[in-house]
Amino acid sequence: MTISIVGYTTFSQARTSLKESVFERLSFAAKLKENELNRWILDQRKNILAIAELPEINNQAKILLTTKKSTSEYKSAQASLQTSLTSFTTNIGSLQEIFILTRGGRILVSSNPNKIGKYQPLVQYSEVTKTLTDNLISNFYPSVEIGKPMMTFATPILSKNDRQLGMLATHLNLERIDTIIREQSELGETVETYLVGNIGSSLSRRHVLVSATKFGSEEFPDSIESDAINAAMNGNNGKGLYRNYKGVPVIGVYRWLKEHNLALLAETHQIEAFAPARHLATSILLVGLILALVMAVVMLLLGHQIVRPILAIAQTAKLVSAGDLTQKVPVITKNEIGFLAKTFNQMIQQLKNSYQQLSDYSHVLETKVEERTQELTEKNADLEQTLQQLKETQAQLIQNEKMVSLGQLVAGVAHEINNPVSFIYGNIKPARNYAEKLLDLLNLYHQYYPEPGDEITEKQDIIDLEFIQEDFPDLLSSMEEGSKRIKEIVLSLRKFSRHDESQQKQVDIHEGIDSTLLILQNRLKPKVGFPRINIIKEYGDLPLVRCLAGQVNQVFMNIIANGIDALEMSWGQSNSLFCNIQPYIKIKTKVINKDWIAIHITDNGMGIPEEVKNRIFDPFYTTKPVGKGTGLGLSLSYQIIVEKHQGKFYCNSVVGQGTEFAIELPVVDSYYP
Repeated sequence: MTISIVGYTTFSQARTSLKESVFERLSFAAKLKENELNRWILDQRKNILAIAELPEINNQAKILLTTKKSTSEYKSAQASLQTSLTSFTTNIGSLQEIFILTRGGRILVSSNPNKIGKYQPLVQYSEVTKTLTDNLISNFYPSVEIGKPMMTFATPILSKNDRQLGMLATHLNLERIDTIIREQSELGETVETYLVGNIGSSLSRRHVLVSATKFGSEEFPDSIESDAINAAMNGNNGKGLYRNYKGVPVIGVYRWLKEHNLALLAETHQIEAFAPARHLATSILLVGLILALVMAVVMLLLGHQIVRPILAIAQTAKLVSAGDLTQKVPVITKNEIGFLAKTFNQMIQQLKNSYQQLSDYSHVLETKVEERTQELTEKNADLEQTLQQLKETQAQLIQNEKMVSLGQLVAGVAHEINNPVSFIYGNIKPARNYAEKLLDLLNLYHQYYPEPGDEITEKQDIIDLEFIQEDFPDLLSSMEEGSKRIKEIVLSLRKFSRHDESQQKQVDIHEGIDSTLLILQNRLKPKVGFPRINIIKEYGDLPLVRCLAGQVNQVFMNIIANGIDALEMSWGQSNSLFCNIQPYIKIKTKVINKDWIAIHITDNGMGIPEEVKNRIFDPFYTTKPVGKGTGLGLSLSYQIIVEKHQGKFYCNSVVGQGTEFAIELPVVDSYYP
């Protein structure tokens, strides 16, 4: 219960901190995108003003607006403007269409020749003037002609006496807005920023995505709704936890862009945002459960040490009463139980001497037969023991090989557990101080109130207060010792070893390789007299492979660990020429065909001689010094790849250049992610 409370409290606090951090990042991202959108709008304003002020555009436009259509001057001006406007739309990607129209709305010339002569009243356009301002109002509206969102800028064409003759207008290309607003940020995989506009009326709103590609999509054909969208479209800025327009729980911020009559929202899925808090709570629960288990084992061992001597005496007495005088009680302690054991042994010895004297007189022949039988029995026992030792030695060698890899794993992740264990260990001393103060206070109560009430006296007898006062400091010491020992526990073994996955499953080969490299990180670091070993990754686009993930990871561990050993031995045995070469291990993965993949692991060590290479897969064969290996790593790896996975495993090596181990695995029921 205590562990659960601590885990839940930690999760709640971490979740609150993460929520505020996500709000800050999303607000910052939304503000940046708002500023970039404003800059883009102002750039388009400058573009249309610059085009309108060009003499060849302004003069020719006035000719169209003041000259009869049948004149040659009109036709020449129209042709010249047609060429210029088409050139602008071609060279300026943000301009979709440029056209000149009369005050009545008839298009005189356009970059789209099909619209010349047609009427297009500009109802929801953004007027651009020469007045300097940073707050240009840009209107977003659905086009009646094409049914897609549109944003139009227009500037008047004036006569010499400032009378409006017509207008120069342009439809903006909204694909750039998609690039600005909807591009994937680096805040997370599920972060989404988008604009929302209203294409309905004030009484019947219709909220849609402001996008050249998302508007009117099959997924959202009518409109989109959420609490945040409604709040932002009502002119509010805010943040919160809610469901987005797809119904997914998100954490997000929303802003009302008054200049554009649009709402800007930045959101990320709650599952991704609060994942670190869940991982932290899970780690605390695991550590707490393991600590409780260790404390229970310690208590069991302490009880066993007290009961064991008494049980030994009782068992020996039972055997002696059955006539077995060869028994001897082990003297484990030096207290009264130990004295009783010594006395019992003396009694057995005296009884044995008396029985032996009687037996010598009457059973001399029987004694010789028994001695002979005993010799044969001992020889048979020796043979059985020798055979058993051979079996145990073989099993121990295999286990040692596994423990070598496991030790490397522990070395790589042991530092990850230091923080939570140090937290527990650091709180034991304050707990001891609090306990001592409480016990001192209790002693003062006894001193100044020597005659407590009957109820207090009865309670003291029930809980055995004196025993608690004596035993509680020892209990804290035991907890302190237990917390020291738990520092050795490694929590990240599961991901590498996958001990709970006994059957084949589809796995990411790259994830297993990266996990192995993380575990061996300490061995890759530079040491005294030996440089850092660089890891070169050349990963291909591999499909998921159905295999025994834990055993395949063990193969990667054996090969990469052997490569590190080879580089260290090569560096130590090589001359000064080799010392100028940077040691590396290159890992390359590729798809051979639809049924096979390959993993190549290469080092630039001294290489393997031909006579050694022919035996590297033999059990118990090794060239490493005593204590560095047993010769079972590559043999077991060969069995895992070839026998268990029907794959291929071979070695290529050139003396003086390096060694390459190649693994080929069949792709069974796999698919590309």
